[in-house]
Amino acid sequence: MSEKLGAEVAQATIELTPKRVFRYLEYAGSSPSRPILEKLNELTPKVRELVQPQALSQISGVKEAASLHKNDLPTPIQDASFLVFGLVTVGPAIEQEAERLHETGRLFDSMILDALSSAAVSELCERLAYRVFDWAKERGLNASRAFEPGSGASRWPLENQRFIFANLQAEQIGVDLTSHLLMRPIKSLSFLMGIGTEIEQASAPFSCQECRRTDCPYRYEAT
Repeated sequence: MSEKLGAEVAQATIELTPKRVFRYLEYAGSSPSRPILEKLNELTPKVRELVQPQALSQISGVKEAASLHKNDLPTPIQDASFLVFGLVTVGPAIEQEAERLHETGRLFDSMILDALSSAAVSELCERLAYRVFDWAKERGLNASRAFEPGSGASRWPLENQRFIFANLQAEQIGVDLTSHLLMRPIKSLSFLMGIGTEIEQASAPFSCQECRRTDCPYRYEAT
């Protein structure tokens, strides 16, 4: 089963809300200084020009999923009827611009641009996951939270990137997986969700609530 959820979410404008951007500057609970705010206002339009949002999803019956070993699934979705594989990217241009700024000595600008691009890909990923919530609800099913390989909040090993990429045609949106399990372009994110009547409905697709790193400056708990 293939659903074009990704094409839908990639068409909307990236908002880059302050709360999301502040998190990637390690100001999750407060506001940055005036110079940072001024630089954010200056570079945000540039980011909107450079981002190339692309999103891809695949909804598969559990028995149809490639390379699946049920015990390797996160515990909350081992009884899922469907698995959702998601992948998003904002493309290589913004990453290249951040590198250019760094190489020419504009380190502050490069740092701000990197935070903005992280916020952009995070926003796109969350948008796709919420569309999965809608898809499940429309069919009277529940949807789990999103599990990201290697994320402390997911507690799902990075090796599972191979599982996600085995079930997606990532080349359709210009993303590939290196031998070290890193995605290129760097500003890309992948996830797995479970759908079914035996799945507990998640209140939000992303949260750091289960991560043991309570002192992490990027920590986010959905309310």
